[in-house]
Amino acid sequence: DPQDTANGRHEPLMTEKEMAAYLRIKPRQLFNWRTEGLVPYIRIGRAIRYRRTSIDAALERMASFSP
Repeated sequence: DPQDTANGRHEPLMTEKEMAAYLRIKPRQLFNWRTEGLVPYIRIGRAIRYRRTSIDAALERMASFSP
């Protein structure tokens, strides 16, 4: 179902290490953003996972544009 893919239901979840590599930042920076509530995450037991589309949307909200 294309709608499922669009809303992320079948999107693979990424580990903290994978997401940090995708964003080209250190895992500690991603951890800081998570603890500050800047990026969404999913907790599965003790594991933390991220959806790429959710992180991309959070980054768009964090982006600042100067005139």
